[in-house]
Amino acid sequence: MIYQLAALGAGLCFAISPFFSVKAVKALGPTRFNKWRMLIVFFMLASMAWITDGWRIDLIPWWPAIIISSLIGIFLGDTLLFWGLKKMGPRRNSVVFALNAPITVFLGWLFLNETLPYSVLIGALVITSGVITAIAFGRNRKQAHSLEETQGRLITGVAITLASAFCQAISLILIRPAMESGVDPIAASAVRVGIAAVCLWLVGYIAQRRRGASPALVPISARVFLQIAASGFLAMGVGMSLLLFGLKGGDTGVISTLSSISPIAALPILWVIMKQPPAPNAWIGAFLVVSGTAMIFLL
Repeated sequence: MIYQLAALGAGLCFAISPFFSVKAVKALGPTRFNKWRMLIVFFMLASMAWITDGWRIDLIPWWPAIIISSLIGIFLGDTLLFWGLKKMGPRRNSVVFALNAPITVFLGWLFLNETLPYSVLIGALVITSGVITAIAFGRNRKQAHSLEETQGRLITGVAITLASAFCQAISLILIRPAMESGVDPIAASAVRVGIAAVCLWLVGYIAQRRRGASPALVPISARVFLQIAASGFLAMGVGMSLLLFGLKGGDTGVISTLSSISPIAALPILWVIMKQPPAPNAWIGAFLVVSGTAMIFLL
């Protein structure tokens, strides 16, 4: 039960985080935003792991899996996710990224030999259907807000975010054995984020050297810095640590599915920001998510 609750908590953190991210991403660009985000979060997580005595020797044998998981899930996956966020806004970005849940269920069955009860499989399907219903069809036609703006072709944003969903699913499959062995989730998160931060800054440095003289970058104001820090703390600091903790004792597909409820949790936030209630289909989707979650917990 506690692992499933951790996954739900991760989903809540993932729901709140994009609302701190979207303006900073548009101001700095996804790559620059993400490398600052990773650097800030690394110091947060490394300090938390040191305070909680999470830096233990049992982390060492799992370094190869953690490194590959970081490169795929964070370095590549998060960059693609924020690129998609910039192109099509948080609502559409969320629905496409939510597909990482069924992808993870399939990969868990294929590579980890996870066999789930039919009630759990049906519950996961109901949750995924609810998320898609709420976000894909949960917009009133009259709604117009900067959060709904699309930059470029929508199909491009969908393809980018779908690739990010695949990266997230693969990284969870890779990290699951390490978490099941008892590795501290905060320390594991710190290592994953640190590796991604080094790669992002290195790529940025190489790209700048190749370009030579480049236009002056937009300065990072105190407001943007706080937005980056808040986004990183919620999503990578708290959310990802809860997700990794959930993987210690829960099936990969179930944990991934429960953490994908973030678009539903975001409905009240969107209501407040846009000053318009979500469309009826959004509430139908929310009902499906609650029903699917109940099936996983109770059946």
